[in-house]
Amino acid sequence: MQDLFFELIQVAIGRKTCLSHTLTAKEWETLYRMAESQAVLGICFVGVKRTKETQTGMPGHLFLQWLAMAAKIQQRNEDIDKKTAEVWALLNNAGLDCAVLKGQGVAELYGSTNQTLGMLRQSGDIDVWVKGGFNVVNDFVQKTQPTKDIAYHRFHYNMYADTEVELHHRPTLMRNLFDDRRLQRWCDSFGADSFVMTDKGFAVPSLEFNRIFILTHIYRHFLFEGIGLRQLMDYYYVLKASLQPPTARENEIRLIKRIGMKRFTAAVMWVLGHVFGLEKEYMLCTPDEKEGQFILDEIMHTGNFGQGDRRYKGYGKMRRMAKHGIHLLIHYPSEVLWTPVWLVYHKVWKYRKKKRINI
Repeated sequence: MQDLFFELIQVAIGRKTCLSHTLTAKEWETLYRMAESQAVLGICFVGVKRTKETQTGMPGHLFLQWLAMAAKIQQRNEDIDKKTAEVWALLNNAGLDCAVLKGQGVAELYGSTNQTLGMLRQSGDIDVWVKGGFNVVNDFVQKTQPTKDIAYHRFHYNMYADTEVELHHRPTLMRNLFDDRRLQRWCDSFGADSFVMTDKGFAVPSLEFNRIFILTHIYRHFLFEGIGLRQLMDYYYVLKASLQPPTARENEIRLIKRIGMKRFTAAVMWVLGHVFGLEKEYMLCTPDEKEGQFILDEIMHTGNFGQGDRRYKGYGKMRRMAKHGIHLLIHYPSEVLWTPVWLVYHKVWKYRKKKRINI
């Protein structure tokens, strides 16, 4: 069934024109559940519509259910687009340099080839990178929406009751403190002049930034929560929109090696080729099929943000993370082994910050 699921995705994004055979009602039910687990229901519905005339086995009630979910996803995207523009305008009017990370910013890339597809990407939270560092972001947050919910890379910003907003003073992080230092230096090399304004009323980081940033975001969630194909699809569109010359890719791979992500990157390239049909000229490096298959198995097993993972059912968050880390230890030892150190470091970091600024 996985191959049929990947075929449906490729039909939706225009890589294929049809499915390999006529599906039964049971197969369509299974594909719906898989798309739901991977947070690509809306995208897959595009594939459903494109195959509707040749696929007669889909139950009518399932089509209507899928249609209703697609409409709901589109409505939410319209709402999140509006709210994202409001958050960005609030920050910009306060004189802050900022750009929307992931989410609605990456959705813009879907629309470059198919406007409907971009509006059917399942949206999440609103994340905004605010330049200037911790103190600058903290001053703004505590004056407008005071909070004690701070972390090494972000503030929770209580602007909407029904939509989570995070303001990032660091766009991302790694738990290996030495690798994190290298990554933060790279992030700091991108100034506000690299931000790109969209037609939706907010700015986003450059594609050059997203080629590494989105990859590190996938890596972190894969190791400590789980990821769905929605995140991999985002990265597919980032790479498709930003074909780089060989010299630029060499520089990217040099950085990726320095932060310990070469093996993971090669695996992701294989997944992008196998699932979405990404051509090799768009890949950062030579794909690794063996490691890619391991990652794909994990993705299909855990679902979006690990919500479908039943291996650690009944465990608390910390114990679940520990068990999941041990499972991945042999593949990605650096981040896993640094986790206990990181947790202590982060606790001390938060205590000192809160005490210093009297939160």
